[in-house]
Amino acid sequence: MLIKTIVVKDKVNYVISSIEEIKDNLKEENINIGLCESMEEDSHFIKIMCNNYEYDHTVKKKFDRCFAKVLYDIMAIDFCMMGLNDILEDSYFFLDIDEMSEVREICINEILKDNIINDEEIFYINKKNKILDKINKCINEYDEINVTGFITFRAKDIVESLKVIIDKVIERYMIEKEYDEFIKLLKYFVEMQESKLEIVNIYVIENGDYRLTDINNNDITDKVMVEFSGAKFRSDINEDDILISGLITACPEKIVIHDIDKFLNKEILNTIQNVFENRVTYCSEITMGRT
Repeated sequence: MLIKTIVVKDKVNYVISSIEEIKDNLKEENINIGLCESMEEDSHFIKIMCNNYEYDHTVKKKFDRCFAKVLYDIMAIDFCMMGLNDILEDSYFFLDIDEMSEVREICINEILKDNIINDEEIFYINKKNKILDKINKCINEYDEINVTGFITFRAKDIVESLKVIIDKVIERYMIEKEYDEFIKLLKYFVEMQESKLEIVNIYVIENGDYRLTDINNNDITDKVMVEFSGAKFRSDINEDDILISGLITACPEKIVIHDIDKFLNKEILNTIQNVFENRVTYCSEITMGRT
């Protein structure tokens, strides 16, 4: 039973090796397919075959889905090699040479990789899945796929979709850069300040608010969160910002964070750690009241 005919002029070895990999993967699912190759002028024809008694509609669907990924990879690699630089230089000319190089590497990584490292990667995976769905829908409609013709016809649409990934990479890169600059500024303030407190213990109470105590377990919440932060003159800042501001002004020699699982905003833990670095310890690392 003929499942699909693939016609290739360029990247023949890559396409054949990719189909062989699909063949091996399908075999693990007890699906056996075979390849029949032939040449006509400058075109390489690859017929994907399956035994009649093993064939059902899902075999074709699974092969098409896998081959859609092959077509995506070909277009994505071509784009990263030939189109990415132009887009970055035209749209993000404000980046310096080092930034451009770093962003380019991130873009290539996000466009080509498959695995999810963290929650932020889900955006890129979802965008690539939408591209794969478009490719898959298209090749489902035809029994013969001319790889060169398909890429030529679909390239513009795929590039537009890849631009969305690039835009998100740049957006996150700039946010991280601004955050790094912000942290550097806060660290500078801390280095310039004299310590006003020896120890500040930070707890999260039931309603999510913070409770702060000193080395003798005296409550210093108002002292740090209101007096030191200047929050009594402001009503438009949230409690996390007030805490950071108060800690920077108080500039304690040591900050002890208790029960980190109770912190609703995990990002504030990163900020405190990044700003105060080795001044920060956790309740499991220090006995309360000890220096």
